[in-house]
Amino acid sequence: MHLIPTPDRRRASPVLRDRFLHALDQQDQPSLHATVRDLLGCVNILPTATCRLLGMGSGSTYGDAAQLLTTSWSNTPEAA
Repeated sequence: MHLIPTPDRRRASPVLRDRFLHALDQQDQPSLHATVRDLLGCVNILPTATCRLLGMGSGSTYGDAAQLLTTSWSNTPEAA
């Protein structure tokens, strides 16, 4: 799931990356949803512990995690 960087793939600020990690740690769904949008396409490498938490390989990126979460949310049936 590691893509070659292209012009549409970029680095995220440390503040944004920290916001994502904090939201993930706190299971803060509204913050996760807001942050994930800004991390799509990010090439910064996730911490190894976060990769493991998400079931991703070591060396995965924040962009990979954002795509994984976005996909998982779109595949989750909404509550009736």
